[in-house]
Amino acid sequence: MGFPESTLAASHTGLGKLRHVAVTRSTNTDLAEEAKNGGTDPAVLVADHQTHGRGRLERTWHDQGGSLLASVRMPIDPVGTGQAMMAVAASIRQVLDVHTTAHIRVKWPNDLVISTPDGQRKLAGVLAELVIGSPSVLVVGFGINLTSIEAQPDAISMLECGADVDRDRLLAEILTVIGQHLGDPAMVYRDLRAHSATIGYRVRVELPGGRFVSGEATDLDSDGRLLVEDEVGVTHSISAGDAIRLRPEA
Repeated sequence: MGFPESTLAASHTGLGKLRHVAVTRSTNTDLAEEAKNGGTDPAVLVADHQTHGRGRLERTWHDQGGSLLASVRMPIDPVGTGQAMMAVAASIRQVLDVHTTAHIRVKWPNDLVISTPDGQRKLAGVLAELVIGSPSVLVVGFGINLTSIEAQPDAISMLECGADVDRDRLLAEILTVIGQHLGDPAMVYRDLRAHSATIGYRVRVELPGGRFVSGEATDLDSDGRLLVEDEVGVTHSISAGDAIRLRPEA
């Protein structure tokens, strides 16, 4: 299967040349390794299957052939990585939301989830990797469950939400919106705050090194950091971690 609509969208939005492969280890790894070897031009890579797909904290991403798997590489000033990551997450949320009546929300920092009677279920994930160089580049990969994912009981798919979508058309829509959102950080910020699955809830944020912060997730800052007010009223600005929602009585 080709990706003609997505190829045009990538070119028109300045996201670079799109390549499609049947199988690879990881679209993020491929674009990041190319950047380390001097290939820093904008690019989009989409795969039918990944043998070593990754999420945050080196978690495995199971695609089973039923996902849209793609990564975007963009030259960037490292100080703008948070806003670029936010732009991609907001773009995916907005596009997927058009195709289903379910309310898709963003669980900080990088999961797109749907609330069900059995709890939150993951529809998509986003993973960003910064490669420092001259120029530096940001590689942002995303995986979207299109059909049922039997190996992940906490996952949900677009098909289960009543949306039978074409991969090429869906990717073209996402790339088009990414191109628009990269130039409008204020709108991206508003979108993520309005559709957050984390803000306003009591959370425990597990940090690198075994540390954690517990309290109320009160907001995001303009670079995507989560603001958490702890039990004594101190606000923590957290750039990386795993936020777990706590029960009200916890």
